[in-house]
Amino acid sequence: MPFAAPGLPRSLLAIALYAASPLAMAMTQCPHESSKSTAFWLLGWAIFALFVIGGVVLMLLIFRTTRHAQRRPRWLLRIASIPAMLALWMLGFGIFLSQFVLVC
Repeated sequence: MPFAAPGLPRSLLAIALYAASPLAMAMTQCPHESSKSTAFWLLGWAIFALFVIGGVVLMLLIFRTTRHAQRRPRWLLRIASIPAMLALWMLGFGIFLSQFVLVC
């Protein structure tokens, strides 16, 4: 295989190339003349920012509501709020990518 990286199994490389092909196909189907308006991009970035701000607010709310709880439940909830915040961020990025970037 001419493009194989040293030490990388061929099956892993094939899976990675297969997974990347729909993204490449989605971007090649748009005509060159298609241009998205500024309002369209503004809406997309606003939705992404809403999810980022929502994740931060979720984390702050968890920290505030668990302030007077006992030590163990407080830290368990606070640690659990970190993946929830990251999940909101990734959800916002996924919506932004699928609905605003990869469309014609």
